Amino acid sequence: MKKIAPFFSLIVLLNLFSCNASKDNSYTSPPQEIKSITFENWTSGRRESGGGTVFIIELKKPLRKNIRLEKIFYKNLESPLIQVNETKFRANFHYNAIYQEHQTSATATKEFHLKDKETVIEFQKANQKYWYKCTQIKEISPTEFP
Repeated sequence: MKKIAPFFSLIVLLNLFSCNASKDNSYTSPPQEIKSITFENWTSGRRESGGGTVFIIELKKPLRKNIRLEKIFYKNLESPLIQVNETKFRANFHYNAIYQEHQTSATATKEFHLKDKETVIEFQKANQKYWYKCTQIKEISPTEFP
């Protein structure tokens, strides 16, 4: 029994370290060269309208045909990325009771462990899913609507 306990402890410890290593490998380089990633917090003049955050991702060149930007994860939320033009994508996060329940993300909370100014972009390349963690995000001055 004395010989089995250290062996079992070693297996559990190695398993814990291997789980952390696999999460780091899930991040990859950006799908294409990114010109800028910005976010802007906003609040409306009416309580029921709430507030939110808008993310803008600008690429240096149009997205290649075999790449598709899917979602963005921010704090404990997720939102689809919408293509604005050839090089610009947008995501909206709303902070009120109507929209909040649809955007809460267990993936963002449990797997990505995002800090305040970090986000993860989910994209598909050749029908394979990838994630890119962004840490250099520029905050634009908040907009307050009357």
